[in-house]
Amino acid sequence: MDAKTAPPRLNIADDAWPLRVDLCPCDTDFVAWLKARKISGKAIFHFGTGAHHIVGVENAKLKRPNGVLGVTASPGEYERYVDLVTRDPALAISYKALFADIYTLDAGLLPAFDLVTLFHLCEFYDPVRSAYAPLDDRKLLALFLDRLKPQGRIVFYLGSNGRDAMLRLVDKFIAAGRLAVSERVGALLVCARPRSGRAARARAKDRALIKALLEA
Repeated sequence: MDAKTAPPRLNIADDAWPLRVDLCPCDTDFVAWLKARKISGKAIFHFGTGAHHIVGVENAKLKRPNGVLGVTASPGEYERYVDLVTRDPALAISYKALFADIYTLDAGLLPAFDLVTLFHLCEFYDPVRSAYAPLDDRKLLALFLDRLKPQGRIVFYLGSNGRDAMLRLVDKFIAAGRLAVSERVGALLVCARPRSGRAARARAKDRALIKALLEA
């Protein structure tokens, strides 16, 4: 079987990302935000667990933990999860990790979420290596908007390697009236579905923020 006829290989991440707050503070910033907002008992989807699994580990320490479903395309990160819950099975009560290419997710198999982190949106999708996947970044964002509870929020990371592409995509969803900015907390951009009857002026303000971030 030559390269032209070989079946496509799953687009995995070969590396397992360690905790490097100096390079990528998104997960620690998110944990701090959860604690500051006293968010508990919610359903959270987390894109990109890292080998540290800090979102799931720190969340489990809360008095009333959230339910966290993390996804990773790194075999090393998933193996680390297996090791963690094998040694501490109580962790598995509030934290589940799924090994998958996120662009193959099926909305019919997903519950509704209160919070969705898309910190790595526009970083991994490749039209050639991901040709087998039914989703791309736009469709992935649309999927999670559909799986978002009425008061739910989607959180983006402004330090992402795909930052500019992500911001342009977010801007398109804002322009279409499908997203609104809730708050900016450090390097995190928190968005939600716009309320019914939201004024065009508010939408313009959100788009001006995105434009400023792109020009910064």
